[in-house]
Amino acid sequence: MSWGMSGMCGEIAGPIDEQLAGLRSLGVARANLTSLSFSKDEKPRSINALTDAELVELRQRLNTNGITGYCVTSPVAKYSVDTDPDLVAQQLDRSIQAANILNSRYLRIFSFSPRDNGTAETDRDQIHHAFEALVTTIESQGNGVTPLLENNYRMYASDGPATRDLLADYEPGRVALAFDAHACVVAGVRAFDEVWPEVEPWVQVLHLKDYVAETKTIVPVGQGDGQLTEIVSAADSSVVEDLALEPHLHNSKYGEGRDPLDLFRESRDAVLNMLDTTGRPRPPFGKP
Repeated sequence: MSWGMSGMCGEIAGPIDEQLAGLRSLGVARANLTSLSFSKDEKPRSINALTDAELVELRQRLNTNGITGYCVTSPVAKYSVDTDPDLVAQQLDRSIQAANILNSRYLRIFSFSPRDNGTAETDRDQIHHAFEALVTTIESQGNGVTPLLENNYRMYASDGPATRDLLADYEPGRVALAFDAHACVVAGVRAFDEVWPEVEPWVQVLHLKDYVAETKTIVPVGQGDGQLTEIVSAADSSVVEDLALEPHLHNSKYGEGRDPLDLFRESRDAVLNMLDTTGRPRPPFGKP
């Protein structure tokens, strides 16, 4: 078995039909779902804000296009650990329901940040308990969906030691890691040299975007400081299931004024070129 490729299609367009058409044109059959609308006249909404009926409609549109709702990329725990528990529970409940209705493989979550007057050290235990509550709720209410932690420079899991500290409570596979090299660079740590050795056993998804520290610019993979050539070369394609296109180029100086789908295509091509130059397998075109 080798890895596949997914795309955070909310970066392509707002309307879901345009998102899915964009993925199909790129040969990407896994959708990472963040926000969407059902028509051009509607403002996009977060995946966790959709009703059950809208999620069923979304599933039908995915099926019609031959695309899987691979990951519900929720905003859960992308905020302080002292956030209102009712808000956290509401977001988590709706995200789990979305994953269940869409038969998703993963539900993306974050690791909370320390309180405004706290630090990673002072708030460590509280963050561990809050994160464990997320994991156990997903396990008890989800239909086989795997919690997928994404490291982030603003959250507790911002470097190698802290991310490993959090993940060490769980066997690899019980909680998976979406490894974001760009976030490592922004956090001021070396993605491959410093972070990868700490977290590799949990990595099942590679989030593929790069970053130039000197200019603070998001760029396609291989053009920044994320050591992605080394990461892609080292990754076990029988363990890492997914190469996730999350270019963020439309929000970058690099992509200013350019068509979002063209930027997505450029990001995909950069990934494919890196796979070719490192001798790694390409994901199958148009297949989940």
